[in-house]
Amino acid sequence: MNPFLLPGTREEVIAALSSAATPPHGDMGGSSGTPDAQTVWAEARQTPGVRQMLYVHVPFCISRCSFCGFYRQAATEEALESYTDLLIREMEREVSRGVFTAPIEVVYFGGGTPTALSARSLGRLIRFIYAHFNLTPDVEFTVEGRLYAFDDERVRACCEAGANRFSFGIQSFQTDLRRSLGRRQSREELLERLFRVREIAGGETALVADLIYGLPGQTQEEWMEENIRTVAEASPLDGVDLYSLKLFPGLPLARRMEREGSGWSEEERIRRHAGASDWLAAHGWEQLSCTHWRRNGNERNRYNHWTKTGAEILPFGGGAGGFLGSWGFMQTADTEAYREAVEAGRKPLAQVMPRPPFLALKGRLADQLERSFLNPADFPETDFGALGENWTAAGLWTRGTDGVFRLTRMGEYFQPKLCSRLCGFILSGFGKAAR
Repeated sequence: MNPFLLPGTREEVIAALSSAATPPHGDMGGSSGTPDAQTVWAEARQTPGVRQMLYVHVPFCISRCSFCGFYRQAATEEALESYTDLLIREMEREVSRGVFTAPIEVVYFGGGTPTALSARSLGRLIRFIYAHFNLTPDVEFTVEGRLYAFDDERVRACCEAGANRFSFGIQSFQTDLRRSLGRRQSREELLERLFRVREIAGGETALVADLIYGLPGQTQEEWMEENIRTVAEASPLDGVDLYSLKLFPGLPLARRMEREGSGWSEEERIRRHAGASDWLAAHGWEQLSCTHWRRNGNERNRYNHWTKTGAEILPFGGGAGGFLGSWGFMQTADTEAYREAVEAGRKPLAQVMPRPPFLALKGRLADQLERSFLNPADFPETDFGALGENWTAAGLWTRGTDGVFRLTRMGEYFQPKLCSRLCGFILSGFGKAAR
């Protein structure tokens, strides 16, 4: 029996795709062993990839949000200034070896909260990267953060140094809901600040935001009226990401929702995704991926798309992760261990992992599925016949007269699961085309 086929009813399909269990994936594991991290890094950096990004991690936050599983430590002025010095030392040492010469098309400051850095530190880091790395003329340079405390001085420092995209974790425009999650600004304060950032940054800088659905106490009407319509009709945002709430066990929000029994079913989450997507499409927004929409050409969404489709990522900073050559790298998230490694002249790596052999295939699949389609003609070794019919009956995609499968809203919601299943389907031999 083909384990990649799905059961008949919508309810059964949702249950199967929501399960933690996965069908067999054949021989998809990487090599074993515990290689020396410094040796692996030294060898991997010698071969620049075709498409590279630079990721800089800032593991500090002004405050902790009840839903966030990425919080590391509170921001203090002294800690942030010291951390900036260490980041520059880490990058400077790697650049001095003369190996990172490939053009870099994407730079991303993530966290944590990069906008917790001072204006001086933000400007220093951005200018250093422009001066020492081979950035392309049309580089997408993103600074991620929160609008709270992202004051005029910080905005100017980023823009004057060369940042051209800001990504804000707004999550919701509903004042009471925001404050129950540990967010400080009201809806009115958020919008006022967004327009001020637009005024300083200018009309060509991309402003994007994350919104989360499935939050406790949020109705479908509130999701649409107070969030989706606010983005489109009352804000200067160029792009928006729509994410289903991910609960991290043990965090305050997970405990609260467990006590209240206020978690949303997968069916309800699918409807929230579909409602928002259909409304944005009807009002002229362009869908760049299953979760990302743009109002205009300011937003390119390179970072989000490329991270899922196999681009190489050069990691810098405590807690940063990346890929280079045939290896994945994770840097230590412990700030003291990070400081000691940088001061000792070592790449502050905590773990190296061989990139699994199926990653190239999964990247090819994700490149299309992220954009809500799959073209069987691009996978000539695979027979999608029975699987294609089964997933069509399951309501996950439709097949056009051109032979291309196009994801439904439910298919978009489950896209990561579908990508993994398709990868397994191809590698396991179930989808092998007859000769």
